[in-house]
Amino acid sequence: MQPTSEGIYVYALAERGLPRHFTVLGRRLHALLIDDVAAVIERRQPPEFTTEAVRHQHAIIMRLSSRPPVVLPARFGSFTDERSLRTLVSRHRQEMLEAFEQARGCAQMTVRIFGPSADSADHARAGVRTGTEFLERARARMKHVPREAGIVRAAMSEVVKAERVATGERNGLLTVFHLVPLEWLESYRQRASGLQSLLPGHAVRVTGPWPVFAFAPELF
Repeated sequence: MQPTSEGIYVYALAERGLPRHFTVLGRRLHALLIDDVAAVIERRQPPEFTTEAVRHQHAIIMRLSSRPPVVLPARFGSFTDERSLRTLVSRHRQEMLEAFEQARGCAQMTVRIFGPSADSADHARAGVRTGTEFLERARARMKHVPREAGIVRAAMSEVVKAERVATGERNGLLTVFHLVPLEWLESYRQRASGLQSLLPGHAVRVTGPWPVFAFAPELF
C-alpha cells in the first residue's frame, strides 16, 4: 500500500558534491548525506502515477545527470522515511560505490528490437504435458535471452563498458541497455547505425544518451 502522509521521496543517489539545497524544474530538492552517499530527496507526499509525473521526474534526472557528480536514478515512486532510507543506504553502501565507479564518465544507450524472435519457433514446437513442465518452461523463458542479443553484443561490445538485457519491454522483443563511456559515443553511434542491416525482419530503434537508469541498483 502506498503511504499517504508526507515522507521522503527519493529521486536519485549520488556521490558527494551536490549542494545541500537546490531547485530543479520547480522542485525544491535536498541532498541528504548518508555516509559518503548523497540521497537526492524531496520532503513531500508520494506522487500520483501519471504520464506527466513520470515525464517530469525523467526531466529532473536528465538535469541532475548533466554534470558531476555521478547520479544513479531511483525508480519512480521511491517513497520512504528518513530512518528507513538511512538504513537502506548504509546496508547497500558498497554496492552503490561500485555502481558510481562503473557509471563514472558514462551514459546509457538503449537498443530496442521489435519483431519475431528466431527462437520463437523452437519454443512453439515443444509441447507442454504437465503443470510442472509448464512452470519449468515459464522460469526458463524469464531467463532466456533471444539470439538477437548475441548479434547486438558481437557488433557493439568493443564500444560498450557494460550491458543489461530485458525481454518483452514495451511490447518489444528485446531491449539492450549499454553503458557507454562518453568518449566512445560517436563510435557507438556509427556501429549502431549498422544494426538494422544485421537484423532483417526486425525494427531496430537506438536512443540516447540517457542517464544510467538500467545500471542503478534497485534498492526501492
